[in-house]
Amino acid sequence: MKVFAWILLFFHTAILILWIMNSGYLFSLFGVVFWIISVAVAFIVQKQINEQLLVKQLLLSSSYFMFFLTVVTVGIYFVTSSMP
Repeated sequence: MKVFAWILLFFHTAILILWIMNSGYLFSLFGVVFWIISVAVAFIVQKQINEQLLVKQLLLSSSYFMFFLTVVTVGIYFVTSSMP
């Protein structure tokens, strides 16, 4: 489970880099679905890790940050789509 958590942290880092670059890959339908699924799976994996490990804390903070980026992205979308 710890290896899977590290893989999810790598995916979250890649998503952050793509978000900063404003990449079309991330904001395509496949990218958004992958983004949401990775956040949901990360919360589930974090609950499955029983010990207090660094990876558990990193995964939890990364998951919350990914959720925050999702909210910011939706907010940016609604603000820019309402502009004339």
